[in-house]
Amino acid sequence: MQNIQRIAVRRLVEFILRKGSIDARHTSEHTALEGAKIHRKLQKKAGDDYQKEVKLAIDIEMNQQTYIIEGRADGIFSDAKNRTVIDEIKTSEPAFSELRKEQVDMYWYQVMCYGHIYCQQEDIETIVLQLTYYQTTTKDITRQEREFTKAELKEFFDSLTQKYEQWLIFKANWRKIRNQSLKQLPFPYGDYRSGQRELAVAVYKTILSDQKLFVEAPTGTGKTISTLFPSLKAIGEEQAERAFYLTAKTITRQVAEDAVEAMKQKDMQLKSVTLTAKDKICFLAERNCTPEACPFANGYYDRLNEGLWDLLNNENQFTREVIEIYARKHTLCPFELSLDVSLWCDLVICDYNYLFDPVVYLRRFFEEQAEVKETIFLVDEVHNLVNRSREMYSAVLSKSKVSALKETLGKKQTKLIRALNKIENEFEKIKLVCDEEDKEFIHQKAPIDSLVKVAYSLVEKIKEWLPENQDHTEINQILAVYFDVLNYTKISEGYDDHYCTYVNCQNHDIIVKQFCIDPNYLLQQKLDKAKASILFSASLTPLDYYQDILGGGEDSLRYRIPSPFPKENQLLINETYIQTTYKERENSYEKISESLANMIQQKAGNYFVFFPSYSYMDMIYDLFRQKNPHVKTKLQASMMDETEREAFLADFVLNPTETLVGFCVLGGIFSEGIDLKGSRLIGTAIVGVGLPQINHEQELIKGYYDQEKNQGFQFAYQIPGMNKVLQAAGRVIRDTTDKGIVLLLDQRFSTRAVQRFFPPHWNQIQTSYSPERTKQLLQQFWQGNGTE
Repeated sequence: MQNIQRIAVRRLVEFILRKGSIDARHTSEHTALEGAKIHRKLQKKAGDDYQKEVKLAIDIEMNQQTYIIEGRADGIFSDAKNRTVIDEIKTSEPAFSELRKEQVDMYWYQVMCYGHIYCQQEDIETIVLQLTYYQTTTKDITRQEREFTKAELKEFFDSLTQKYEQWLIFKANWRKIRNQSLKQLPFPYGDYRSGQRELAVAVYKTILSDQKLFVEAPTGTGKTISTLFPSLKAIGEEQAERAFYLTAKTITRQVAEDAVEAMKQKDMQLKSVTLTAKDKICFLAERNCTPEACPFANGYYDRLNEGLWDLLNNENQFTREVIEIYARKHTLCPFELSLDVSLWCDLVICDYNYLFDPVVYLRRFFEEQAEVKETIFLVDEVHNLVNRSREMYSAVLSKSKVSALKETLGKKQTKLIRALNKIENEFEKIKLVCDEEDKEFIHQKAPIDSLVKVAYSLVEKIKEWLPENQDHTEINQILAVYFDVLNYTKISEGYDDHYCTYVNCQNHDIIVKQFCIDPNYLLQQKLDKAKASILFSASLTPLDYYQDILGGGEDSLRYRIPSPFPKENQLLINETYIQTTYKERENSYEKISESLANMIQQKAGNYFVFFPSYSYMDMIYDLFRQKNPHVKTKLQASMMDETEREAFLADFVLNPTETLVGFCVLGGIFSEGIDLKGSRLIGTAIVGVGLPQINHEQELIKGYYDQEKNQGFQFAYQIPGMNKVLQAAGRVIRDTTDKGIVLLLDQRFSTRAVQRFFPPHWNQIQTSYSPERTKQLLQQFWQGNGTE
């Protein structure tokens, strides 16, 4: 890493001088792209003598080290009195007169830093600083100017950097402690499991060579520690500054925390934070981020640095529990505190959306492309990112939501009603097109520009309305529409050939969606913000598909770890006499019920059965119960909260005295990410090949990849389906001592078209043409594994 460290002017000013409260009413929703457009427009208007985007930097000595304080002045010019003027442009929705004093102060502090740097560089004794404020809702421009001497600005700047120095001393001292401990850190579990050392080496080499690595490592390999450990070793050797461990589910964040705890037991010194969703960690019964409603938001920035100092000097692992303790102690919003402490952390454990989502990503880390890439991304269970990213980069509008809001507001809110009428009229025009074509579903490559235009107008009107109407009884309904429309406009800014727009006129509603079919390049832009990215899962077959669709580019590395478990510990059977296609479904009920009874009769224990749909599951469940009333069963409900989910799994105990069969849905909450080790689960049956149900979106994906790669059916149906099957099968064998069976109940598993997507360790599959053959194979397996 470079010895000279860079500090952005804006970050320095905000960290030391920010005051006041968190207030959701005063956050600007304008994107960086919108702001940049307005900046360019104003800069162009200013004339030829106006130097725009002037980079300013100054070297200073702090903590016996050189730091570069840098930023960009929006404009520098000479005025009519021949005075040098530095212009700072700001854009937001409220009128300038309505801005909070502390917000305006922050604007001035930033341009005062630029003024100091410029005076030092050009040896100017006085300078004029100008604040240009553009109100986006009315297009009004307010300008204010102040004149400063070189000495005044130097005094301000020196005071600012002196206050920051204690934080830099803390950071430098911590880096020494951290690096020393990471260099000496042994692998926390003693011996490596089979495949772990190889994976750790591959990860380490990927980081050193600044590349992306796609890894398929079978369930039970220990992927978390095998990726985290080499990443932290690289940080200790100053090959990187921090790592992000990104996950799709809360349960995998816990696994990462457990790995940190294991390394902590080996004297590792590391600051890590786990980010918890705002609604989950909020202390209020109903979240309301305003100073009047929330004592933890009121005066937040006045108390923040004291709370941060306390937290950083007394704790290393900032789990949810730790964050909540210090947030209560210092009366700070726990969510914002976790974000603020993350800037001081070596490891951030969080959901995918904090990197990839265009609306909620962590701007403090990823807004600007750093000149020196210092971050490692570890993306767990990355197969989930395919669908997650499509949703993140898509946006939906619903006419029924807009109409319901209009009715709620009544006639008094005339400006808002007018804006809602315009968007409602656009929906009606779209409906006419559907009626003319006599179709409920239509789609096109291009966006519906007229809808985007009125959506922008509605966003501006709601932005004007919100600050004065926070106590409105229907505020949540208004906010729901606001965020839908806001998201729609934001997504429209990146709309291109990877998108299509579709309209669905069903159930007395009109749904319009900007659908991101291929998120590849958007994911690549995000991954390119890191020094290195490791993307891993137990099921990434075929690897080239995931590399392609998840933004890997052509130069990414690929690595597959063979199964570390003895082949004789798992029996994989394909029952080819069962057909589960839609046409054959009714004929399959009796056969499946008989197959499940056959499976559990050979050994008492805990079993899961996975079905392609709830309706199919319910039919077999009723039949199985009827024929096997003595067998204990559990049925997955369609909407289960965390408590219900944990209660469901709790019944699958170690060394059970009687058989328990769990009926679950393929691709649901129990088919991946759960860890039932040893005798807690000894067998799984999977009904069908997991193909997603045919629907409009899957067909759009199919059409797109038929055109792009002539592989539409594979990309839209076969590979996503097989991934669900592999994940469900992976619940059985979790470590080297586990023993269990997997039944594949569908003739299609014997076809070449499906088997081409089998991972290598499935080459031991046994084919069964009858229940008798299955029974024989099961008996041989259990007898060979010590069961009489």
